[in-house]
Amino acid sequence: MDQKMTAFTQSPNIIKGSLFAIFAFFCMAIFGILTKEGYKSGSAIWVSFITYSIATVGISILILPQGMAALKSKHYSYLIVRAVIGTVASFLYMISMRYISIINSTLLFNTAPLFIPLISILCLKIPVQKNVGYAVALGFIGILVIIKPGSDIFTDPGNVIGLLSGVALAIAYLIMKLLTSTETGLRIIFYYFSIGMLIQSPLLLFATPLPSLENFSYALFSGIFLLLAQLGLVKSYTYATASQVGVYQYSSIVFVGIIEWLMWGKTPGLLDFVGFILVAIAGIIIIRSRATLN
Repeated sequence: MDQKMTAFTQSPNIIKGSLFAIFAFFCMAIFGILTKEGYKSGSAIWVSFITYSIATVGISILILPQGMAALKSKHYSYLIVRAVIGTVASFLYMISMRYISIINSTLLFNTAPLFIPLISILCLKIPVQKNVGYAVALGFIGILVIIKPGSDIFTDPGNVIGLLSGVALAIAYLIMKLLTSTETGLRIIFYYFSIGMLIQSPLLLFATPLPSLENFSYALFSGIFLLLAQLGLVKSYTYATASQVGVYQYSSIVFVGIIEWLMWGKTPGLLDFVGFILVAIAGIIIIRSRATLN
């Protein structure tokens, strides 16, 4: 293990790392809520583009004073692929909220840890521990409980789209893991937002209607909270290991559930709640396993 990776996996201050992680996932919950509200009466493409544009401006303000050297990399291809797949994951998450509740969308978006071992085995030929295999099976039982697959799964695609967002996010996580040994957090975030903004811009030709002031306002704040979430995660990794802060990923589901209950009086059904618990337990087991994090 080289010096940079050693620094990445050391844990000088778990409490600070945990607090930054909780802050990051709280911001992700707010991002989801604002996004859902933003495209209720407008185009999801416009909302997503404005969100990424605001985030790009914000990260540019932070990184560009360091000079062009801060943007130089030996792994541009990885940065680009990670940005594209990360943007697809985020966009699928946003689309899924049009069809299913935001708490279900957020849960399915956060199934990424369940897919990481499968992708590691199939694509990277990396074996995983037996307990990870059991956790994956448990997680997929939870998914089945939540999405309740039936004959309407193809006519009501929200659950499938949400699950695909989790798959895409898992791929993005794996690529980002490769990048963290050589790239700074700010550089990774800059390429993610800027490339995400650029690849969405041609889609604006097909996006109607134009965003209203209300849509724009939601998207603007959505971009701010998405940026804060990414910065919070980067900061958390400077104080604690990925396995120590990653377990807080499922706190975003709790935050979304509380906000949804306070704003709209909606609560998940008993089966949904059971599914959430199963997926969260499975995800935490996988995140804590060194087999998927080192």
